[in-house]
Amino acid sequence: MESFIQLCGESRERLGRDLQKEELEFLHWMYERYTEEQLQRLLKQPVLLTVKA
Repeated sequence: MESFIQLCGESRERLGRDLQKEELEFLHWMYERYTEEQLQRLLKQPVLLTVKA
């Protein structure tokens, strides 16, 4: 997913109008949720370390 600003801009373009306050709040909530989930997935992945000889 792109940045929050890009998400808002694309949504505005698709709707053909400015976003309402409630729509912005929803997109903000959704974006925060997405970034939190992405972080959790990254933290659960095993870390592979390579040692150079």
